[in-house]
Amino acid sequence: MGLSSRMSVALVGCGRIAQIHQQYLAAVPEAELVAVCDADARARTTMSGRAAVPAYATIEELLRCASPQVVHILTPPPTHAPLALQALEAGAHVFIEKPMAIDSREAETLVVTARRLGLIVTADHNRWFDPVMRRARALIDEGQLGTLTGVDIFQSAGGEGGEGSLAWKAALPGGPMHDIAPHPAYMLRHLLGALGMVEVVTELDEAGHVSEARLVARGERGAGTITLSMRARPAGNWLRIFGSAASIEVNLNHMTLLRYREQRGNKLVGKIRPNLEVAWQLVSETARNGVDFVTGRQRFYPGMGAHLREFYRCLSRELPPPVSAEEARDVVILCERILSPLGAAPAVRVGVAG
Repeated sequence: MGLSSRMSVALVGCGRIAQIHQQYLAAVPEAELVAVCDADARARTTMSGRAAVPAYATIEELLRCASPQVVHILTPPPTHAPLALQALEAGAHVFIEKPMAIDSREAETLVVTARRLGLIVTADHNRWFDPVMRRARALIDEGQLGTLTGVDIFQSAGGEGGEGSLAWKAALPGGPMHDIAPHPAYMLRHLLGALGMVEVVTELDEAGHVSEARLVARGERGAGTITLSMRARPAGNWLRIFGSAASIEVNLNHMTLLRYREQRGNKLVGKIRPNLEVAWQLVSETARNGVDFVTGRQRFYPGMGAHLREFYRCLSRELPPPVSAEEARDVVILCERILSPLGAAPAVRVGVAG
């Protein structure tokens, strides 16, 4: 398509996350929202009025009447693969909220189908595009950390009630953890590249779902770990990225990035100065975030907006998407491994290059 063209876009699923997609799409010059779809009449009517576009009750009706060039799948995860396949077979590119699919078989079918049809299928790895992660990635790319030596990722779930108590999360094959596991999984996959051996130890809750998980993996660019917890409090979401020259800690809940460097000098200075540097960085990061929120430069789900802008920029220029179908598939494989109740099962390979 030419640079002056706009791609017609449809949203399948009109829940809360669809509102975020609609807001960010309005600022994407290459995209034009033309229709929405949801089986719930109230949800689709509300979104239709909000976006001033037609609404449809089924994806079949949407694809037949609106003929969108791109379809966003924003429904609960068990419906992702079936709906995405319908959109692909109708000739549309597909952008899926994480995870791409519930199991590796479904994910591989999506990859193969998109390749056969010459279409793009991808998943929303939004936190990979958060401002603080883009800063971390820039430090890695610029060589400021030296050689990557390791990655540790931690994520725990929020407290009871609110969003965390949604019925569809509890009904996922892996239980509520199935909703949070994709985030650290895609972080590890993007940071380390294709993974070799992956080993997982898990603990189960009363319902037989994984409540605690510890994963160790080796990738093309080093080794890493993921720790997932449904019980640890307070809820946390951070990464520690270790390099031969310096290391960083990224707090994704607080949107802060702390740098740690080797200290030289006497032992007393070596004990005091690092604490003062960390304290100053926290104050600076907090002030930066406050200004960004007050001035509107940072909104909720900022990584989603950045990912959508990059996705449509690449699509309009016939470039590879920022998250490949294979990367999205590998995340599903990792989650399948993490969420298996057989934590002591033999190690597996995930997306090994070659």
